[in-house]
Amino acid sequence: MAASSSSSMASSQPRMMEQSLFYTQPPARAVHTRKVTAVNLHREMSLIRSLMPTFPFVAVDTQFPGVVHPHPRGAGVTADDRYAAVRANADELCLLQLGITLSAADGRLPVDGALVEFMWDFDFAGFDARYHRHAPESVQFLRAQGFDFEAARLAGVPALAFAAELAASGILGLRGVTWVAFGGMYDVAFLLRLATGGAPLPATRLGFLAQVGAVFGTQVFDAKHMASLLHMHGGLAAVGGMLRLPPQLPRRHMAGQNSVMAIQLFMELRRRFNDLGGSLHSCSLKIEGLT
Repeated sequence: MAASSSSSMASSQPRMMEQSLFYTQPPARAVHTRKVTAVNLHREMSLIRSLMPTFPFVAVDTQFPGVVHPHPRGAGVTADDRYAAVRANADELCLLQLGITLSAADGRLPVDGALVEFMWDFDFAGFDARYHRHAPESVQFLRAQGFDFEAARLAGVPALAFAAELAASGILGLRGVTWVAFGGMYDVAFLLRLATGGAPLPATRLGFLAQVGAVFGTQVFDAKHMASLLHMHGGLAAVGGMLRLPPQLPRRHMAGQNSVMAIQLFMELRRRFNDLGGSLHSCSLKIEGLT
């Protein structure tokens, strides 16, 4: 019995050490992308809905064809000024891609039958560079990253079809769901437009934040804002490096991969807030740049 107990303690100790190191120096991880088009939209939305009770943390990222209404700059710029630019762009531009990563409270992602972690890239139809406003350099960058504009135009998800599936799935009515973005001004704006069937964004910043809370609940977090409270600034990769998070393999600037990084950042920042005795509640609905 003593030998068995000793063996049990010895085997559990590495697992405990491994768990404690998960957010400090984990290995690089390759997360499989589940590509969503018009053909498999219903199946993938049903899968997301079925997984959310176990994985109630939802990280989102978006890709869109650049900024066509410049953001104001200067010392006197207010959050209301920035929102006016976000609203003008999000109301006019076509959404190209939505990335979604689900996570459990301990940072685990869903796995498939081969025990490979996965996330989603939703490619949207509707954008045609010949007819729709865009920033050419942004389109060129996304094309270089591997985004297939022609395939998305021909077989992508219509925004209204996504809105209908989102409403029918009951996802927005689930309790205990936490929504996460990083630098989420546009991510949250485009997600709100999807959820409301393409309705224009509210006229004011406060109206926007109120509608976000009404549609998605009060557990909406921007990991970039959280990082700034710990004096960490920069983009996803920069803040991830400060937090010693693992790189994504392969690294491409696609919405799904960005959403994986966003949830990793959030989980580590959440752990640090808890260690410092802070409250996440004070960060809810605080969108970086709009606060």
